[in-house]
Amino acid sequence: MDMKKLTDIKPGQRCKIIAFDKSLSRCNFARFALFEGKVIKCVAKIGPVIVKENDQTIAIGKKMSENIFVEMLDEEAV
Repeated sequence: MDMKKLTDIKPGQRCKIIAFDKSLSRCNFARFALFEGKVIKCVAKIGPVIVKENDQTIAIGKKMSENIFVEMLDEEAV
């Protein structure tokens, strides 16, 4: 498994959330409905990382997205 930070994904790529930084409260991520195992797609990176999951679009700040670890599902952006 190739674990990367959410900040490493490019627009158009899909990834699966596999872990969160242990030093942060899970509540920070749960309020955005971000959980381990959730598949998300990067829509844009304009400072915050904009991700989409089903019909929900979420802007995740750079500091928070550095604490989300993902597994890439798409190697190339589409």
